Amino acid sequence: MKYIFGPISSRRFGMSLGIDLSPNVKSCNFDCIYCELEKGEKTDTIKNPPQVEDIINDVKKGFEKFQFDVLTITANGEPTLYPYLDELVDKLQTFNKKLLILSNSSTINNPQIQQILMLLPKKQKYFLKQNQPHLLH
Repeated sequence: MKYIFGPISSRRFGMSLGIDLSPNVKSCNFDCIYCELEKGEKTDTIKNPPQVEDIINDVKKGFEKFQFDVLTITANGEPTLYPYLDELVDKLQTFNKKLLILSNSSTINNPQIQQILMLLPKKQKYFLKQNQPHLLH
């Protein structure tokens, strides 16, 4: 299973099965000094992004092997750089698990990213509306 990790215990969300959209190299548009990942080149893309079906197949294996409460999308960096994020979120929602996206929010003003975030469940949209009301009309 190349694209999933964990499950990891989270105080807020319970047991989380992580989904790494860039498992081989750090793919982030920041290079923060406090980042847990190794220093890397800033990038606005994920090079050689995995196919959605390959990720979904790993997630299915994770369901067979582990018990967990949430699916957490990350990317060894910034997950919103993943070019097929809309399709992935759509397919992950068919699993009927809470879905989280760990992001540095740098792409939040991108209308396409806003549309993807609108696919998240109501509680998460409510959180966005409360904390970033200018994003959701």
